[in-house]
This record gives sequence, structure tokens and C-alpha cells, in this order.
Amino acid sequence: MPAAYQTTYAQRAQQIQPVVQGNDIVVPVHIHLIRESNGNSNLTLQQIQNELDSANFFYDNANLVFIECIAAEMIDDDSLYNYESSTDESYLLTNHHTPNVLNLYFANTVAINATLVCGYSWYPGGPDAAFISGTCATNGSTLAHEIGHYMGLPHTHGGTADELVDGSNCATEGDYICDTPADPGLSGLVDSACVYTGTAVDANNMAYVPDVNNIMSYSRKVCRNQFTFGQYAVINSTYWSDRTYLQFISTGANNEWVSIGARIFPNPAQDQVRILLNADAQFSRIEIFDATGRLVMMDFIQKGEQSHNVDVSRLANGTYTCKIIDERSDIIIEPLIITR
Repeated sequence: MPAAYQTTYAQRAQQIQPVVQGNDIVVPVHIHLIRESNGNSNLTLQQIQNELDSANFFYDNANLVFIECIAAEMIDDDSLYNYESSTDESYLLTNHHTPNVLNLYFANTVAINATLVCGYSWYPGGPDAAFISGTCATNGSTLAHEIGHYMGLPHTHGGTADELVDGSNCATEGDYICDTPADPGLSGLVDSACVYTGTAVDANNMAYVPDVNNIMSYSRKVCRNQFTFGQYAVINSTYWSDRTYLQFISTGANNEWVSIGARIFPNPAQDQVRILLNADAQFSRIEIFDATGRLVMMDFIQKGEQSHNVDVSRLANGTYTCKIIDERSDIIIEPLIITR
């Protein structure tokens, strides 16, 4: 975390209030997929969109949802395919960057001064961008982790000195968030069963019991699957303090958001799905059909809704077709997979 922002964050962290659940704040995203000059890539646009859906599942309790506002850009350039920040960053931010949205750049590999990393992004005050390595892009947590930094969250092992296990200095050390346990740094110290294997103790000789599932930790990537309520509060507060300029971009007579129309996540789903809607459209209902074409569920949408929850717990495992009906006779068809 940059020193200037750390001072701001440390002061703000003491005043952050819990999130009051309400309507989602839609944060616009522009995806840039960097491929070889011949168009080849080890990463597909569908994989990226699936990962963004997964990240949105984690950010739901912060009242935030990240949505593509512009059709994804394909950058076919061998010189950028294996991205190096020291030589490629300024070029991309100058020539392939959309203002007032979160730009997500996906390359085959990402390096900072020749050191390979899974990704990086900026805290408020820096560019509206995150760079993600294709080698980490589908692990379920790297994208959410980097968006976390963009929304103001430090690592759980952050701070200038060690956070004590008893939590007595939790407001001034570590990540300044008191419902995240003290974290000594988890890189290489979490096994394949997501169990912490370290033996470090704090200044009071108390053994650390860190949260190996926290998205902002350095735990094993596949183990990271949750934020705390304190982290949700920071994310929400950061939007209102630093990110309200984020806005959808309209190109010509047609707004790209209208063309996207609706998204479903998580997908595959278990018991609940959220359908993200363009409030400018006139959606009226959702119809779900099984593989035989039989209508198995219908749900109605209130005019102007930007997100709509659907309980699919009674649907059996399988692949369904979800039709989202617009009063203007437009129909958006999305596949929906139920798996438990």
C-alpha cells in the first residue's frame, strides 16, 4: 500500500460503518484480453467472464457488482502477451484504456520488474486498472483479490508492525480491520487441505491462528473464498469516498450496457442466482426451461430493477435455459447450470 494512501486509510478505518444492505452499486468494467499476434491465447473470454461472475458473488455483501459496460477488447500483440510492467504498462494505459471504468487486463503472464506475479492493481489515487496473469486468472480468487486492492483493501498481513493475536492492536496494525485474525504472512504455509502449517508466534508468544480462507491473504489461491464484514465495510466505504466517478460509457447512439442486457451469477449455481439487469430496459419476467423445453419456473421482475434474486433450490441438477423477457418483445436467452 502506498504510504500516502496508508495514512488516509488508517484514519478512515476507524470511522467505517457496517454495510446496510440495499440496492447494488453497478461498477463498470472493461475487459482487455491480450493475445498473440495470430489471435491465439491460453485464456478465453468466457473464462474471464465466468471469473468475473465468481468475483461478483464475493462482493455481493458490499452492495457492489462489477459489470462489463463495453464489449471486451482483444489486443493481438506478441510484445504484450507476456506482460512486463516496466515496459508495457504505460503503453496500455495510454492506448488501450477506457476512462471512468475499471480496466481489467489479462495477459499470458504478468511480471513486475521481471518477477512473475499473479496480478496487481492500484489503490485509490492510482490508475483504474488491474493486470491479471492468465496462469492465475481462473483460480477463483486472484481477480477478486486484485479488485479488493482497487477497492481499498490491504493484505491481511499488512501494517507496519505485527498485529497481536489477542487483537489488542487490531485497529492500528495488520489490515486495521478487527474481524480479520492476526496474519503473519501465509505464503507457503497453507497445505492442500487448506490448513495453516506455520508455527510463528506474536510478540506475546501467542501462536497465530490466521484465516486461510480470506481473499486478501497470501494463502493458497484455491483456499481463498471469503471476506469479513469489516472488509465489506471498507469496500463499500471506499466506493463512496473514492470511486463514485465510475460510470457507464455510451458509444454513439447505442449504449453498450443495453446490448449486454442481463447477466446471471453464480453460474453454475446451487440454490440462489442473481440476475443483473439493465434498468433502462423494460424486463417483466424470467422463465426457466428444462432440457426438454418444459417451463419449470417463472418469476416476475419489478420495473427498473437492476438485480433480481431467484430461488432455484427446487430445481434438480442439470442444464436449463433462462429466458429474460422484455416488454418490448425482446428476449435474452442465457444458459443456467444447476449443480450441487
